[in-house]
Amino acid sequence: MKKKFIIPFITLILTSIFFSSCGKPKFYRYDVSNYISYIETTPDKGPGYVLPRIGEFKHLDKKNMRSLVKLISKEGNNLWLKIQFILPEEFKDKDIGLFIGYIRGADLLFLNNISIRQYGDFPPMENSAGFTGQYFMFSKSDLNQNGLNTVLIKVWPDAFGSISNKMFLGERPDVHTYGETITFYNSKITLSFAGVMLLIFFMYLFLYIVMKNYEGRNVYLFFALLNFYTIHFLLPFFASEVAWAKPRWLSYTMLIRFFFYGGAFTTIYFANSFIISYLRKKEKKWEIITRLIFLIIPLAIAFSLKTTKALNSFMPYIVVFGLMQFCFSIPKLIISIIHKETRKNSLYLIAGFSPVLAGVVLDIILKLGNLNNNLPFFTIYGWQVTLWIFLGSLLLRFGAMYMHNTELNSKLSEFSNHLEDVVALRTKELSEANYVLSKGLETVAHVQKNFLPVKNKSFRGWELAISYNALDNNVSGDLYDYYFTEGILDGIGIFDVSGHGIPAGLMTILAKSIISQHFINGMNQDESISNVLKDINKSYIKEKVNVENYITGLLFRFSEFNKKDVCSVEFANAGHPYPLLYSAAEDTVIELKQDTEKQYGILGVEGLDVSFPPVNFRAAQDDIIICYTDGLTDCMNHKGEEFGKERIIKTAQLYHKESAIMIMNRIMDKFADFVGSEKITDDITLIVLKRVNSKDYIEEI
Repeated sequence: MKKKFIIPFITLILTSIFFSSCGKPKFYRYDVSNYISYIETTPDKGPGYVLPRIGEFKHLDKKNMRSLVKLISKEGNNLWLKIQFILPEEFKDKDIGLFIGYIRGADLLFLNNISIRQYGDFPPMENSAGFTGQYFMFSKSDLNQNGLNTVLIKVWPDAFGSISNKMFLGERPDVHTYGETITFYNSKITLSFAGVMLLIFFMYLFLYIVMKNYEGRNVYLFFALLNFYTIHFLLPFFASEVAWAKPRWLSYTMLIRFFFYGGAFTTIYFANSFIISYLRKKEKKWEIITRLIFLIIPLAIAFSLKTTKALNSFMPYIVVFGLMQFCFSIPKLIISIIHKETRKNSLYLIAGFSPVLAGVVLDIILKLGNLNNNLPFFTIYGWQVTLWIFLGSLLLRFGAMYMHNTELNSKLSEFSNHLEDVVALRTKELSEANYVLSKGLETVAHVQKNFLPVKNKSFRGWELAISYNALDNNVSGDLYDYYFTEGILDGIGIFDVSGHGIPAGLMTILAKSIISQHFINGMNQDESISNVLKDINKSYIKEKVNVENYITGLLFRFSEFNKKDVCSVEFANAGHPYPLLYSAAEDTVIELKQDTEKQYGILGVEGLDVSFPPVNFRAAQDDIIICYTDGLTDCMNHKGEEFGKERIIKTAQLYHKESAIMIMNRIMDKFADFVGSEKITDDITLIVLKRVNSKDYIEEI
């Protein structure tokens, strides 16, 4: 475990031990928790009505102490609790006190028919006593020193009504100290926690506002809101400490509805938002909408409930809808732990939330196990430790940023003192580097220029025109080639190597030799064009070794002409833009597509499954085949519009009667007008191949 997390864990353990030891009295205590009985009455009845009915009281079992509302047969009625005792010798002629721990709801205590003290308010302006430690002081003059003493407690057991199972008589200093201690750890300290969280809320909100250029600044917003709505949730726990600030129109039911339930569901929502943001995960649109629905639905239901009893029955849904929210964050956390690069950040998140998780476990054991109901909710304490951990993490992050900026300022100061020398040195280095680079570009461009065939050529039955434009100083990542035998065109290819400049240019040189070799071998062995592309893929992966790039491309193969001057065309596509075919018979331009479920993959990626199914069609006289790289169609004008394939299609339809060279020029003129003065961002290659009468061919000399 990291050192910075050891101290909070030790603090939590010591606090737990301290609270457990609170039950060991230094004074003599007389336990009265087993001598409680009760009777149900209407709200208007007082002690004068109850005292004559002492014999009608029923014994209050400890199992019923956690849910007093179950003892009420008619909603709106009150309970009267009775404790009778004879003073032990240790308390004779002394002022003593009665420690009850807590009574949820409101209560008014009478000793021997004398009103002593009231906690909370009874309907119609009901208000719970909250989580204060309740104790009552008895003067020795009010006590029967030798006879029977009767304590009557009128209780309004709201929907959350319960009573502590630890009650005792003790000397005043002991009862007062113990009662105030319970009040401090259950209520007053929660108020101080709320103050800390309010400060953290403003701090993180300020950071979110000022760090406009920080990509992960949403984590500050969600943590700020998480603290803010946690204060909402905790308000009922310390409401008795700020009763003076409660407006008259805010009823107890409204307090529970708005703050307890509203705070609970909203806190859970922003806790998940914080986790997802801390992990630097982006939520999909449907995830955002679904999580908002899981927030709005329980809030709408809770706000529609009119009574505290109905609200009490809705409490299990906090767990249900909370788990629904965590179904979106926990899987992301697990994935982050699995991946090595994000594991460290994920473990920090878990470590930060570990104190509150430990508090949840302790509360489940202590509260559900009914071990000691007077202890505070350790989840609240764990949450405070979690807040300080994340606050410390923030301070460390800012400290690192400050140190980095200090070091950077020092270097900048040193640099400014020797600016002229540094500039001169860097200028010389850049000049030398540019000279070497320019020579390298010239060399690669020269090699490319010599190994690429001529751009425009005629074959028997075909006119071929090519436009080839490199982005970086005549060095291109595009590649074209055609294969012929004694004036007969056997095939053409167009390929696009990923990247630009010298690296891409060098890879085109390697790729051309591999493609040419496999095309010729495949044609001689009558191998399908699909298998030829697969063989090219294997050889290219083997030859390029560890170079990180890939190739897309088209490879065509043509048959001889039949008696009707028609030839068969076979091609395969490796992730390249679809070629276009103008059909003279139909006077339409179509895209030549494969079955997308069968065609997948590109060239040059090791371990990637590929499939290049062949496409076959027949090319008659005046048909036109157009191929291009995506640098042409993806290029944008000043309006942000792409050139696209539609402009190529329209141009081919309009000028299909012209020669291949003229059609190519028409398309490129259209492209130049479209782009205007905008900078070209990729290499551009365009191939126009037009069928002409094969009998009119005259071999070039």
